[in-house]
Order: sequence, then C-alpha cells, then structure tokens
Amino acid sequence: MAFDLKTRFAAIGTLVVTTIAGIWITDSYGWLLDQFKSAPAIKIDFQATGGCSGGNLIDLKRHFDNQSVALEEGADRLIICSQNSLLTNSVNAPGDIAHMFPGCLDYRTDSLRLMRGSSAVCALSKRNIFICDGQVGTKSLGVAGLGNPSVDVAECATSTVARFGFE
Repeated sequence: MAFDLKTRFAAIGTLVVTTIAGIWITDSYGWLLDQFKSAPAIKIDFQATGGCSGGNLIDLKRHFDNQSVALEEGADRLIICSQNSLLTNSVNAPGDIAHMFPGCLDYRTDSLRLMRGSSAVCALSKRNIFICDGQVGTKSLGVAGLGNPSVDVAECATSTVARFGFE
C-alpha cells in the first residue's frame, strides 16, 4: 500500500512539474518572438473636413503600443486638421505626430503636451476640445508655445470652425 501511495505522489508531482515547465517554455518562446518582431505600420489621416475625426488624439491613443504615453495639457482632446497623412508605427506615433506638428504638440519623456500658447491651436466654444490647424502647426515655437496651463486656450474663429467642417 505504501508503494502505491509513493507512486501516485510521484506521478502527480511529475505531472505538475511538466505542466509548469511547458507553460514556462511556451511563455518564454512567445516573449522571445515579441522582442524581434517589428511594430505594424499604421496610417493616420488628419481629415481636413467632416470634423477632422481622424485626427482626434483620444482615438489615436489606442495605437500607442504600451499605453505609457501621457497626453497632457489637453492633448487628449486635440483634433489635428491637415490634408497630409502620416505613415508611422504604434511605437513611434507620438514622436512622429509631434515632429509633424511642432506648433501643436510637444513630445518629451513619454509625454505629449498641447502647445497651449500657439496660434495654431484654438478651442471649440466651451466644449473643452481643441483644434490644431495642421498647416500653421508645422512651424515650431519652442518652449514658449507651451503657454501657461492655467490660461485658457483662445477660442477658434468662426472662419476656422467653418473651414474644418465643425458646426
């Protein structure tokens, strides 16, 4: 009887060890493959009409691979209106967008910040949504463009609102 009990414990122990080893080897192999695969390319369209919905950064955040990019000073509510599109990948998207529109966004240390003091950025009437005029936003203002977070962003002119298809 004691022999049967030892055999059963040995069989159960072997089963547990092989299961854990199998899971560990599978996870390690998957992790190793992830280290060498490149991020898929994404095309970002900044629509010039129809409310520029393709340029809404709150929608673009789902493209950021690790979700570690902080959107600050209102960048999460920024709509970029431009006729140009951007071909990038999910890892480089925040830096590429800021590089393409330095008058609207600043990217440093995993943070995209809205350039609140820029003439390329305006606010949609009390809706707490901001528009980046992509054509004007291609000119860098440096640190001065960050503005003061406690000062409201200037409201958009009616001509700007109409030009980009907002009501």
